Amino acid sequence: MIESWKEAQIDFFESFRNYDEAGSLQRIQVLKYLVLTTMLMKSDINPFDSQETKPYKNDPRISAMTDLVDAYQRDDIHRYESILQNNKDVLADPFIAENIDEVTRNMRTKGVLKLIAPYTRFTLAFIAKQLKISIAEVQDIVGFLIVDKKLKGKINQENGTVEIQSNSDIGRTQAMQQWTSAVGALWRTILDQSDGFKTDDSSQALGGTATSGMQSVQLDGGGSMHGQGVNGFGKAKSGGKKGFTGMGKGMAALK
Repeated sequence: MIESWKEAQIDFFESFRNYDEAGSLQRIQVLKYLVLTTMLMKSDINPFDSQETKPYKNDPRISAMTDLVDAYQRDDIHRYESILQNNKDVLADPFIAENIDEVTRNMRTKGVLKLIAPYTRFTLAFIAKQLKISIAEVQDIVGFLIVDKKLKGKINQENGTVEIQSNSDIGRTQAMQQWTSAVGALWRTILDQSDGFKTDDSSQALGGTATSGMQSVQLDGGGSMHGQGVNGFGKAKSGGKKGFTGMGKGMAALK
């Protein structure tokens, strides 16, 4: 939409210049439209900075429009609203009357954003009072800003409050999510790849041998060996018992 208004502004500027060169009174009408489209396209460029329009900056016939664009570009919503209230004749032009509401909406939206900037929580009534507009319109503007992702927050319609999520909160949330994902990935890697969590036969055999191998061995008078398990170590796994049985037979053969 802004691109369309930009094209319209170019057309209005060319029309103004042609009317001005021809000495036509129509130039004042077109100049008003030029000022209006400057606000509609949200431009920060003053339409009276050009050599062609500068002589008309203080012309009383367009003073209201001059004051409006000045207040708009300064984000002075109270002055903007006051100018509209005190210059009802501006709305007598059908083209201006049809499109000035969009300018006012943009102005109020900028006013809301500027006003709520320091807060993480506020009431719709507070904003409405400060901007001198209805609570319903404030809620509508805030809702639009949230949907348009220009504001990260949530409206509580029950008590008329708005909670804003700060950038620091967003950063902490994202960091926590990344940390949780990293820990999860590491844990899965350990479970899938680490030998410490596998229970194959070789590990059981090693465990059995190590446990069963803790015996006291003594010789009787005839030189015979007798093996006895050490008390307190519990029973070895089945694989370990088999391993130790073989070891006992081998040692018995040394008599």
